[in-house]
Amino acid sequence: MSGKQTRELTTLEYVVLGLISLQPQSGYSIINFFSPRALYTWNVSPGTIYPILKRLEQQGIIDGQLEMEHETRQRKTYTLSTSGEALLNEWLRQPPEIHPYYEQREIAMWRFMFMEDRLPKADVVAWLDACLDRLRIFDAGQRFWRDGAVAQMNQMENPSIHRQLIMEGSLMEINTYRTWLEMARSRLTALAIQTGEFRAADKS
Repeated sequence: MSGKQTRELTTLEYVVLGLISLQPQSGYSIINFFSPRALYTWNVSPGTIYPILKRLEQQGIIDGQLEMEHETRQRKTYTLSTSGEALLNEWLRQPPEIHPYYEQREIAMWRFMFMEDRLPKADVVAWLDACLDRLRIFDAGQRFWRDGAVAQMNQMENPSIHRQLIMEGSLMEINTYRTWLEMARSRLTALAIQTGEFRAADKS
């Protein structure tokens, strides 16, 4: 019997909804997205995923259906309910966060995967632009802090190479995230022009 949503979903629960939106999923297939061979770095166990699926089903956010995988073995596959569709769309349209950027970068990749074929391309491009704008503001603050830290280290007799490398590594990660966002925007815009969803003048 379906329950009623009474709380805000966690990021992982939204990711589970996104995976189910791609195609009907079983608990096992969802867990495979988080395997060591997967592209994403989250470490999620079966003991986390199955209770999430049970909770979402009880709240009427997803619908489960038993299927025969083998002659003697059943598996349950899940699809989004109307409520689940609405919740996922609402989460995908939320303004992006940046801090902590090393975590938000991966969440942005998840969200882009789900919204790419789900939302109008103009909305996705606008979301990517918002990510880039927030990253620029974050990077400006980081650069101000790094410049001050570097100036202090330069005044020391034996500046720490470790600290220098940490700051340089942080800058490289931010640049990687920026490059990924720019590539996603460029390729999605080019596809939208090719399919006629954008005019060439909309590319810039």
